[in-house]
Amino acid sequence: MNVVRFKQVDVFTERPFLGNPVAVILEAEGLTDEEMARIARWTNLSETTFVLPSTRADYRLRIFTPGSELPFAGHPTVGSAHAVIEAGLVTPRGGALVQECIAGLVPLRVEADGRIAARVPAPSVDAASSLPADEVSRLLGATVVAPALPVSVGPVWLVAQAESVEALAAAHPDLPGIAALGARGWTGLTAFAIDARPGAEARLQVRSFAPADGIAEDPVCGSGNAAVGAYLGATGLLAQTGRAYVAAQGMAMGRDGRVAVSVHGPDHVEIGGRAVTVIEGTIRLR
Repeated sequence: MNVVRFKQVDVFTERPFLGNPVAVILEAEGLTDEEMARIARWTNLSETTFVLPSTRADYRLRIFTPGSELPFAGHPTVGSAHAVIEAGLVTPRGGALVQECIAGLVPLRVEADGRIAARVPAPSVDAASSLPADEVSRLLGATVVAPALPVSVGPVWLVAQAESVEALAAAHPDLPGIAALGARGWTGLTAFAIDARPGAEARLQVRSFAPADGIAEDPVCGSGNAAVGAYLGATGLLAQTGRAYVAAQGMAMGRDGRVAVSVHGPDHVEIGGRAVTVIEGTIRLR
């Protein structure tokens, strides 16, 4: 294999360059694990995905950061679904697709307007491993108002509530300290603030940091937003946001992403949004 088809998709936006890009390697059969890892390091995006055949789903997806392979990630799932549909590799049946990844089978829904929603792996909130608010405030570089909780949605995010959207926007995180969370098996820190301003388009503002995986700050993070949704459900905060809401992320990095989150129950969270292909062509391997 010398050349493979490639798309770079901007996710959680319909306007190029305002979302979170994912590199999608189409028809990746024959690539070795090392080749996949090398390509992911080279693209240097938060995630690069590799589309493979599946006997259990419409396709199988492997998801790599520059530093490791992930069991599941949100924006690569939405972006890769957009790419495989656009490339004609799969056709949704009744607006539905199923993706296989390390975390299992992920149901996807394709709306008539092109938005794609994914049901994330069943969340698990580990209240017994919470970190005190003052400790997490030092990590985030902004005041946290309650103990932070690890939430698994495939990746495990430490989720914390900042005191305000202004404080979250101004946060200067301790990246080495956040990277050290990896020793606990945690991906990184996702912080949110509820936007209570009248007429606010998005109910939440979110920032995600995963320096242990080579991602100082993730522009718009699907799994981080899913973890926040599970956190809201576990802590009673859905009364302030509603079970379906829109979160904004990426403004601190010059982006302007929008993630639709629906919390149907403690083990049923969906994230979704729009995607647009920005680059397409081929990658030469050898």
